[in-house]
Amino acid sequence: MRKALFLLLAGGLLAAQQISELLGNNWYISKMVTSSGQTTNTPLIDNGVPATTFNSAGGTSYVINSKYYNTSMMSFGVMPGSNNLIKTASSCTLLFYNGGNAAPVRSYDQKNCDIYGLGAYASVYSYQITTSGNLKTLIMTDPSGNKIYYNNTAQLSTKETETAKKTFTAYPNPVKEALHIENVEKNLPLKIYDLSGKLMSETKTNDLKMSINTASFQKGSYILVVENYKSFTFTKE
Repeated sequence: MRKALFLLLAGGLLAAQQISELLGNNWYISKMVTSSGQTTNTPLIDNGVPATTFNSAGGTSYVINSKYYNTSMMSFGVMPGSNNLIKTASSCTLLFYNGGNAAPVRSYDQKNCDIYGLGAYASVYSYQITTSGNLKTLIMTDPSGNKIYYNNTAQLSTKETETAKKTFTAYPNPVKEALHIENVEKNLPLKIYDLSGKLMSETKTNDLKMSINTASFQKGSYILVVENYKSFTFTKE
């Protein structure tokens, strides 16, 4: 009896902690995975991906505003002692995106609306939060098994790659282990993104010449962004 009561209390505390994490973070859409396993990474979008937020509506009622270009809103209640969410209402704004990368952005935007809009009243959603260092990942699963992933870090804007004028030298390209950078000022923010806009690495320039270890990167293309400089695209092999 005592063991069962302890497990019940522990489960309730864990659920309360995760609700607190939902409310206490800004979340940014990073990818969607269908119930059949098809993955779509968040396409680059003008002005960057805005923050998705959770807000309390009183008691055990909450609202998620899942933001990409449009905002998909869902009201829900929390099943006590669980990570299950009971849908009570939903809506989606109807803005029309006509910026850069338009076709994939519009398609992804519609999926964001569908994830929360297509589930019926009282249908059950679920969520999970994982942590790796400073990175938190939120996974929302709809009644059909489709998943939408969010990270607690902002993503790259297409405009961020267009406004800078100065250039630096980076080599080799393709790179196997270390990417070397020359002719860059000190103490500037340096970020590396994958092509979906997910932030992969963040640091500051420390000298006119510096090296970045890419050994942990998977094979593929990446965008290196240094503040006030033109971005540089490189390939990890």
